[in-house]
Amino acid sequence: MKIIPKILTDTWWGNILLGFFAAVIFYYVILSTVLGNNTPVVAVVSSSMEHDASLDQDHYQWLKENLGYDKNYINSWPVANGFNVGDMPIVRSQEKFGVGDVIVYSVEGINAPIIHRIIKINDDGTYQTKGDNNSGQLNYEFSVKLEQIKGKVIFIIPKIGYFKVVINRLFGV
Repeated sequence: MKIIPKILTDTWWGNILLGFFAAVIFYYVILSTVLGNNTPVVAVVSSSMEHDASLDQDHYQWLKENLGYDKNYINSWPVANGFNVGDMPIVRSQEKFGVGDVIVYSVEGINAPIIHRIIKINDDGTYQTKGDNNSGQLNYEFSVKLEQIKGKVIFIIPKIGYFKVVINRLFGV
């Protein structure tokens, strides 16, 4: 019984395709091990963290009015320039997070993971988050528990997540 179809092993493009998938699986396993995370990479599928013309109002002004943060403090945060649809964040597991960290977390009833910034740590140890490009917080962003968090974004690879975006938009996966 052959597991790999003959067309993939006997054609040059088939070999390239097989090599690509083998590399993706290999790097995924390596990243999972090194970063201690079973989802070490995610694709950005919404514009909630983009930095565009509305940034002054939706990001800086909102944070100043609601939490008293000034622009210099906000600009000192990790991933200060946000990211775009199709970018691929690399995510590392950890137990403690701080204000300004961009985290990936799950919300019951929402298929895709949420990738937003911690804007406040509540007295009970839960986190408040907000997308930089959002005009305010969503109802699930006021109390994110540690158990919901997959990890912290440590690096962004631009544009290579578009395949995931297309699949997400076509099939809702």
